[in-house]
Amino acid sequence: MVKDYKGGIYSDNSPFREKTINEIIKTIQDDQFVSQCRTECGRKGFSRNRKLTFAHLIVLLVQGLTRSLQRELNSFYQKLQNEDFSIQYIVKSSFTKARAKLKHTAFVELNKVCLKPFYDEAPYRTWHGYRLLAVDGSTAMLPNSKDIQAEFGLTSFGPYADSPRSVARCSVLYDVLNLTVLDAQLDQYKVSERQLAYQHLPSVNAETDIILFDRGYPGVGFMHKLQQTNIKFIIRLRENWWLEARKMITEGIDDQEVTYATKNGKELKCRLVLVDLSNGQKAVVATNLFDKEKFPADIFQDLYHLRWNIEEGYKLFKTRANLEAFSGKTALSVRQDFFAKVFMMSLAAVLSFPIEERIRKEQSQTKHKNKQKINRTNALAFIKYNMIELILKQKIRKGLSALDKILSKTKEIVRPGRTNPRKKIKKKPPSSNYKHL
Repeated sequence: MVKDYKGGIYSDNSPFREKTINEIIKTIQDDQFVSQCRTECGRKGFSRNRKLTFAHLIVLLVQGLTRSLQRELNSFYQKLQNEDFSIQYIVKSSFTKARAKLKHTAFVELNKVCLKPFYDEAPYRTWHGYRLLAVDGSTAMLPNSKDIQAEFGLTSFGPYADSPRSVARCSVLYDVLNLTVLDAQLDQYKVSERQLAYQHLPSVNAETDIILFDRGYPGVGFMHKLQQTNIKFIIRLRENWWLEARKMITEGIDDQEVTYATKNGKELKCRLVLVDLSNGQKAVVATNLFDKEKFPADIFQDLYHLRWNIEEGYKLFKTRANLEAFSGKTALSVRQDFFAKVFMMSLAAVLSFPIEERIRKEQSQTKHKNKQKINRTNALAFIKYNMIELILKQKIRKGLSALDKILSKTKEIVRPGRTNPRKKIKKKPPSSNYKHL
């Protein structure tokens, strides 16, 4: 199914990883990049020799600020300056003024810089020669402030819809085999997941990519748009919405081609395939992969199951990276935190990729009862707590060697068939007034 790693066992420092970190450092230090990342109110920002530099601000935001702001700043400069004790070096108002001068697009660009050496040089994983992507959306509860309400609006919650909150809808384009985020979008709650999915399409390579979608995305107009742009797709249909899907399930039809009419009178030709889900139920997926010799019907079950990795990615994003633990009460700070964590997720995936592949290679040569994988929480934690050493102190090889040792010694067993009931109770976001020490 999935193409295995074909480059032997990696050394401790793979060339593309060093290049990735060096390119990130080079970009952060580039005056033109700094100039492009200034907001309108910060047109002269980061041009003087300040204590809080542009690079310091980037690293601080990527690390995440989950404790009180002043304690985070004190700890940051204690580690940066190799001091024994945490003593105030800059005040939190200086940080607040500095971040107001920084566009959130800085982290969007850094994510692209991070991924380019990986997809240009690394032996990344593919499925039948295709990069396998997935799109999915989620929501994030935002801090309560007038600026955030003006940007993201208010949505009523509660049994009587009498509890207004600002909520954002987010969407990511995710590589489900390599666990990187190719594109991310953040908008108001009233914007649908399908609308955000349209914005991911420029990041898709029609020649080499296949996109997986769940039941929230199918629509004749949307699939026609994908067809027009030659993007390969697999979308699960809702059985109670699509007559053909319901008929295939009840009559046991495995594979058929159908034609739908769009609102503007054009035709959409689709292939519908019946698949078995892990819970024993059946589902129907629509696709434009018409070649039955290259894509027989029996491969779609395992193929669609690979979409689950985006669900695991969201779990890591929202619980381990603390997506909703925003460090400010402005719309700009919300966007900065969101895209900084997207960048951190991609960087963790890229730097841990060789160890994951080495474990997979070793397993193919030994007889273990269960497969193993790296602990991705440890990979994310390493990036969070070692950005100073990697980016500011530039201890690249030493840092990569340490990461490899940590991940090699903290492998997790993959237990097939293990499931847990999904809890649909919405947890309250972390308090912005009473933060951890």
